[in-house]
Amino acid sequence: MFEIQHQQFKSARYWLTRRSQIDLSPSYQRKGGLWRIEDRQALIDTMINGYDMPKLYFADFTTIKSPLNIAGMRYAVIDGKQRINAIFDFLSNSMPLSETFVLEENPNLKLAGMYYKDVAEIAFDFAERVEEFPMPIVHVVTDESAKIRELFLRLNKGIVLTGPEKRNAMIGGVPEAIKELAVHEFFLSSTSYKDDRGESLNNAAKILAFELAGDPVETKRVNLDRMVSELANQAQQLEIAKQDAMQTLDKMSVVFGNRDRMLRSAGSIPAFYWFIRALDVEVLRLVRSYLDAVTTELSGKGTPVFTSADDADRYKSALRNINDKVSHAVRIDILSRGFKVWLSIIKK
Repeated sequence: MFEIQHQQFKSARYWLTRRSQIDLSPSYQRKGGLWRIEDRQALIDTMINGYDMPKLYFADFTTIKSPLNIAGMRYAVIDGKQRINAIFDFLSNSMPLSETFVLEENPNLKLAGMYYKDVAEIAFDFAERVEEFPMPIVHVVTDESAKIRELFLRLNKGIVLTGPEKRNAMIGGVPEAIKELAVHEFFLSSTSYKDDRGESLNNAAKILAFELAGDPVETKRVNLDRMVSELANQAQQLEIAKQDAMQTLDKMSVVFGNRDRMLRSAGSIPAFYWFIRALDVEVLRLVRSYLDAVTTELSGKGTPVFTSADDADRYKSALRNINDKVSHAVRIDILSRGFKVWLSIIKK
């Protein structure tokens, strides 16, 4: 079943009171928090100054029992997550108006920088414009995941989605496997790179691609997208690859500390992953110290002991094209050979 219902618009206050019944992070959604505060404040400016707002789309689970309702809530956001969050933030006094806000019909009324509660005290009529704003929400009644993901992609066709965001909205089992890997404790606690446009999802996809191939492979966007399409229905193969990846991510959690400075670059993860994958558990406690030493050598700041001058040049060259198969292979080979030398030295 797939039905678009244009119901009578209800107020922002109505939806705020039902906030606990709205799933803001269904599986097809992009990662939240992408709007800058200026963007969120601009939306409230739009509402108070009487301008229109584009439609939002909610999956409506109030009339049918749908397998898509994983969170067990009455609604799930398909499109409009950033807007609904901005409105909730303002009405909940979590975000003020912009410091440059101007009320167009009365510029002398100074509301800039005020929170909702303050605006309501001195200019209730204007605060009420946000509270009573008729939210242009379109209800989507469906039990078909393919339809809801297709709708999300069509609605965002004019917006530049990142590769991870687009793959996350594709159908089949691969996006779910990628998401499970991306919330492993290693990604949540050990990485220190900025993850606001799906960087961990992207690394999880690369790791899954390695496991499915049994070897480092090309991890460009076209390769990862092809993986999602071609393996959409390969449940058994995906499950085996995912479980193997989970085991190696467990190892990586042992190697790296909390918000480890070694993991400031998202591009370093796949090579570190495949290097650590081949190691015995007994040597994991030595790996972090080794990586500190070898990366210092490869950066040219230390005298080569575990690597050669040629290795340093090759490693730097490989970093220019981090998604190439050759780049992965070169970096993994250098790390692996260097570690053997490191072990032979410390065992003396």
